[in-house]
Amino acid sequence: MLYIKFDIQDSSKFMAFEKLYAHMVKVRQPGFEFEEEEVPEFDWDNMTPEEVDKGVKELHSLLDEDEQELKRYKELIPDYANAFLKRYLQVDNDKAGVLGMLETLSILNYLEYGFEVDMDNLDKIDESSGQVEFSTGNYPYGGMERFLMVLKAFGLMSTECYNGFTVYEFDWASDFEHEAIELPEKTKAYLAKMKAKSTK
Repeated sequence: MLYIKFDIQDSSKFMAFEKLYAHMVKVRQPGFEFEEEEVPEFDWDNMTPEEVDKGVKELHSLLDEDEQELKRYKELIPDYANAFLKRYLQVDNDKAGVLGMLETLSILNYLEYGFEVDMDNLDKIDESSGQVEFSTGNYPYGGMERFLMVLKAFGLMSTECYNGFTVYEFDWASDFEHEAIELPEKTKAYLAKMKAKSTK
């Protein structure tokens, strides 16, 4: 089982992240499909041209997947988290040059589909720290980097993780860059613990 431990900088932001986490669990359920909003009935024959325009726009919005994705994004990602993620993507785009024209919606797409993991558990260890656990049957499972940035956007500062190979702690050099300090003894102990669990 992979995990990320983090410091909680603001309990209200942690609660907002719990909502996003619940969404990530929900979209990973077998056979999950997004609920389609009910399409309103319009009396097209008795509507003014302005009402017809408004009705067409409303229908278009309900049927447009991008519009629906944007709506979900706004419901799940508060303004403060969006501002952080925009800054992160700007830095990422600057590094990648012309090829890196990522948009903030790409983060939601990653959380829903690109991060190929099962979300197993989200725990508050105490008032100032927590842990998220997830598992995957494949590698590279979409990578952990953007998920670390999402945690940070919600004021959850990653301190330690097991990435499938090694346990390491984070030494944050800036908002978006960190050095991974490998912890071989912790890795050995964690793998032994996992092996013992699997043989029970």
